[in-house]
Amino acid sequence: MDQISQLPDPILLHILFFLPAKDAAQTSVLSKTWLKVWNSLPLFTFDFGQNLSLWKLLSTEKEESEQADVRDAFLNIIDGSLVNLRVQKAIIEKFRLFLKLSYLRNVSCIDEWIRLATNNCIKELDVHIKRQYGEDWYSLPGTTFTAKSLIVLRLGGFKLDFPLIVDHMKLTKLRELSLTDVLLEEQTILEICSACPAVEDLRLIRCEGVKDLLISDLPRFIKLTIHQSNEITWEYRSIRIQAVNLQSLEYRGCNSELKFDVTTFKLLKELSITFELITDLVVENLVSELPLLEKLELNFCFKLVTLKFSSCMLRQLTFRSGKSLKEIVIAAPNLIRFEYGARKLPDIFSMTTSSLQECYLKLMPSDHLSTSWFQKLKGYLSRFKQLNLLVLSIDSTTNTFIVEELNGTLSCPLSVVKHVKIKKVMESLNFETLLDGLLWTCHPETLSIDRTWEHNEDFVQFLREKLMQREIATVCCDSRRIKCWRHYLKEIEVESSTRQYGNPSSSSRVSTVCFKLTW
Repeated sequence: MDQISQLPDPILLHILFFLPAKDAAQTSVLSKTWLKVWNSLPLFTFDFGQNLSLWKLLSTEKEESEQADVRDAFLNIIDGSLVNLRVQKAIIEKFRLFLKLSYLRNVSCIDEWIRLATNNCIKELDVHIKRQYGEDWYSLPGTTFTAKSLIVLRLGGFKLDFPLIVDHMKLTKLRELSLTDVLLEEQTILEICSACPAVEDLRLIRCEGVKDLLISDLPRFIKLTIHQSNEITWEYRSIRIQAVNLQSLEYRGCNSELKFDVTTFKLLKELSITFELITDLVVENLVSELPLLEKLELNFCFKLVTLKFSSCMLRQLTFRSGKSLKEIVIAAPNLIRFEYGARKLPDIFSMTTSSLQECYLKLMPSDHLSTSWFQKLKGYLSRFKQLNLLVLSIDSTTNTFIVEELNGTLSCPLSVVKHVKIKKVMESLNFETLLDGLLWTCHPETLSIDRTWEHNEDFVQFLREKLMQREIATVCCDSRRIKCWRHYLKEIEVESSTRQYGNPSSSSRVSTVCFKLTW
C-alpha cells in the first residue's frame, strides 16, 4: 500500500514544495490523491511589465537623495508579490518583468526572482533588462533554465554565456523563444536549438556578438524573426537558415547585401522584409518562387521603383516607405487586403483583383496641395470599392482648392472611404481650403485628428467651429453647379479618446478627436 498517499493534503503539499518542478508535476499521475493535491496548487500570474503603480513610482523625477528610497520601494513591491513562492509550490501562468539595471543596488535579486519562478511549474517567462549606455552586461546564469514546463521564454538585455543550458537539459515543451538585445555567441544559438527541439517560433532581435548566424533545422520550426542591430559592428557576416518547414519569416536588415536566399523556403506563407537595398527584380522573383506566399510586407525598401508581379495565392500586400513607387501593376485575384504608405501615390496604378475587402492608404505629401492634387487623389480612390482608412500626414506648407479649376466636374464626393485620419498638419496651411478639398474628394463616416503634433490643436478647434456651428447660406453655392460639403452634411458627433503607445514603461499618450459625420 502507498502509505505516503494516505498523508493529509497539507503534508503532501509540503512534500511538493521540496521537489524539483518536473518531479512535482509528475506526481499528478501517481494516483487520484496526488492529482487532487496538484490541482489544488495556487495559480499565479506575475506581470510587472504592466504594473502601473510600479511604473509610476519609477518614472517620477526625484532628487538623488531619494533614489535609495525609490529602489527599496521597487524591491518591496516585487518581493511582496513573490512572498508566497518562498513557502509553497505554485503553477505560474506568466512571470513578466521589465526593469532598468540602474533601479537596483544589487542585481543578484534578479537571479532570486527568476529562481523563485522557475522552481515552480511555470509556462511563460518574460524578463527584459534595460541597460544604460556604457553599463556592463548582466550575465544570466544557466541555472535559470531548469523549468522543463516552460512553453514561452522571452529574454532581453542579458549576456548569455556558453554553456547556457545546464547538464544538457532539454526544454521539450518550449514553443516560443525570443532573444532581444542580448549578447551571445554562435555556439549558444546552436546549443539553444539542440536543447529546444519543439520550438516553433524563434525571434532574434538585435542580438550582438554573433558574426556567423547558423540556425539549425527543427522539426516544428515554422516562424522566424531576425532583426539586425543598427550598429555596423554587429552586422552578421553570414546567415544560414536550415528550416525546410518555415512558414513565416520577418527580416530587418542593415544596409548591406541580403545574406540568405529566401526562395529556398518553399512552404513560406508570410514574408516581411525591412531592407533598404532590395530591388524590383528581387521582389518579383520572391513572389514567383514562393508558390504558397499569402502575405507580403515590404518596409523602407528605398531602392524599389516598381511593384510588378502576379500571384494567385497572395491575400495581403503591404508597402511602407519614405520613398514613393512610380508604378504598381499587380494581378492578384485573391488579394483581400492592400496597404500603401508613402509620400505620393504612384504615377501608374493597376491592380487586378476581385476579392479586395480592406484597403488602407497613408500619404505624406510635402509639395503644394493644389486642386489637381485633390482631383488625382479622388481618381485613385474611385478605383476601390471600399477604402477602410485614408491617413494623411501633411508636410506641405501651402495649399489651394479652387472650385473653378475643376472644369465643371459634377461627380459627387466618394462614399467608398470609411474613415479619414489626419496625423499632422502644418500651421501655415489654409485650413478652410484643406477641409473643402478633403470633403469634395470624399464623404467619410469619421474624420479624426491626432493631437500629438503641436499645430493639430489649431486644426481641431477650426473643425469644431466649422463643422459644429455650420450654417448653410442659401446663396453659398447658387452660382456654382458643384455644391460644397455643407449641402450634404446632416449630423455630426464629436468624441475624444486617449491611448498609450510604446513599451509599458513609457508615459507616452496620444489623444484623438473624432468627428462622426452623417451625410
